[in-house]
Amino acid sequence: MLTVGREEGLMTVLWSWHHPTDDWARPGVNHIVKGILGDVRSGDIVLLHDYVSGKTQTIDALRVILPKLTEEGYRFVTVSEMLHLKNSKTNMVNR
Repeated sequence: MLTVGREEGLMTVLWSWHHPTDDWARPGVNHIVKGILGDVRSGDIVLLHDYVSGKTQTIDALRVILPKLTEEGYRFVTVSEMLHLKNSKTNMVNR
């Protein structure tokens, strides 16, 4: 699969593995929040799921996470923006 992507001129982008949110399993809002805020680093790509079977807890967790990270000086960019910033040798996410 990675080879086909490269052949098609696509870039593989992975997420930061050190965020144990398990949001797809609906572990509770606090678990999701702690999984992200407990070890957030500049430049992280956090993978969350916007649909799970049953009521999602991800949206409620983001209501806590996003203001907290903003308060700490993080800013949020798309992957495309991050790649452009990296190529221009600018910090991807300033804190």
